[in-house]
Parts: sequence; structure tokens; C-alpha cells
Amino acid sequence: MIRVKIFRNNSGDIYGFRLTGHADYAKSGRDIVCSAVSVLTVNTINSIERFTDEHFSCETDDKKGGYLELVLPAVKDGEHNHDVQLLLDAMLGGLNDIENEYSRYISINEEVL
Repeated sequence: MIRVKIFRNNSGDIYGFRLTGHADYAKSGRDIVCSAVSVLTVNTINSIERFTDEHFSCETDDKKGGYLELVLPAVKDGEHNHDVQLLLDAMLGGLNDIENEYSRYISINEEVL
């Protein structure tokens, strides 16, 4: 199962997320749940880098069982960036849609500072 943790600051803004695990919906290369989650999250990170000036850290590690983490330090500290929030909200909407259809393979939780 893919576990998604969404991190929010005290103002409710998303300042990062962490993905762990594998969907195991199908064999590697045919797993539509894993593919959809990967496309949404990686595209969001690439879009933040391409279309905003927001600094972030990103870590991946396949040895941890499918691991991707994004943290936006300024947003974590309370700064608001409308464009970043729009991109992250769009990503979360897509992830929620996937969870609604494939809840056996993905779980989303939120954590507030």
C-alpha cells in the first residue's frame, strides 16, 4: 500500500508530503495506481521548481520501500505562496480521487504542525 502523509502548517497551508510503500495493484511496469501517484507527485515537484521561486528539499530512496518526500521550509515556517498551494492542492485532489477508487492500494493522512 502507498501511504501518503500531507504536512500542513498552523495556517493550513501544505508545506510538504511523504510517500512510502508500493501499491502492489499489479506487476511492476503495469501498476496503474503506482503510475498515477508517481505522475501526480513528480509533476507537482517539477512544477514547483519550474513555475515558482520557492525553495524546497526533496528526497527519494527506493531502499526504503518506495520513498519520496518534499518539504518547503518557508511554507513550514508560515510563509504563504499562492502558486505553490494551488499546485499542491491540485496534487492532493488527484491523490484523493485515486484513493476514492483504489482505497485498498493508497491511504492519505494529514498532519498539522
